[in-house]
Amino acid sequence: MVRKVLKVLIAEPHGFCVGVKRAVDILSKAVDEFGNEFGMIYCLHELVHNPFVVDDFRRKGVVFVESIEEVPDKSVVVFSAHGVSPKVRKRAEEKNLKVVDATCPLVELVHKKVRDYHARGFSIIYVGKKGHVEVEGVLGESPLFVVSSVEDVDGLQVGDGFGSKGVVCLTQTTLSVDDTAEIIQKLKQRFPDIVLDGGICNATQERQDAVKKLAKKCDLILVLGAKNSSNSNRLVEAAKSQGVDAHLILDKSKLDRDWLKDVDIVGITSGASCPEFLFDELVEDLESGL
Repeated sequence: MVRKVLKVLIAEPHGFCVGVKRAVDILSKAVDEFGNEFGMIYCLHELVHNPFVVDDFRRKGVVFVESIEEVPDKSVVVFSAHGVSPKVRKRAEEKNLKVVDATCPLVELVHKKVRDYHARGFSIIYVGKKGHVEVEGVLGESPLFVVSSVEDVDGLQVGDGFGSKGVVCLTQTTLSVDDTAEIIQKLKQRFPDIVLDGGICNATQERQDAVKKLAKKCDLILVLGAKNSSNSNRLVEAAKSQGVDAHLILDKSKLDRDWLKDVDIVGITSGASCPEFLFDELVEDLESGL
């Protein structure tokens, strides 16, 4: 039987962003530095949204928790790349925890902007996915409005108990210009003088731009990433926006061979939390023939 050989095209950039790589390095150093002394290292929420990364750290003795209350007093706790609220930081101090902060610098910048705009008397509108860990952390900084859709904009009652100096819009870092375009346009219509101060990570936008460009040359796009990874899901949507079939898979074992029927050229990219070894395995598998 003759094996069909696919042409595989790779999106650049792909995989770990700077913030994720930094978080992984920070937790690795914490394990090396404090593992023997404290035994267990605790991490508040998944460090990044990828089970392979999380499971690897579990094997090294890291315990992932969803609440600061789950961390024993006087232990070591690592804050994930998504950031935490001031309330969580205060509670960590009260519990005498040794804090290792792996918050992405760009996320921390958004936190700082929220504090600054609140102090200056602005009403703050934050465009983000309700319930996302990053959004929950930002929510703790000051009173603000979270907007996830154009419909949410229609229901805004800005001014009721909020700032009076103006309206400012900030954005979840893992969204993109495309994700927020309609919402931003609607906000500008409702609030002509709104200050747009961004927040979107360049890495997110660059990866979406790259997959859109790649999609024009391919019959199929495969995105490596976890289902709970916001940026990975956005990559699938970006590819589909170009009229190309696209699927999100965790690793090569999740590849459905039926997707490859009538496909000659397949493009591959990966989310910002996806380890490179998973990417290499998928490329090797596809290039070896079907």
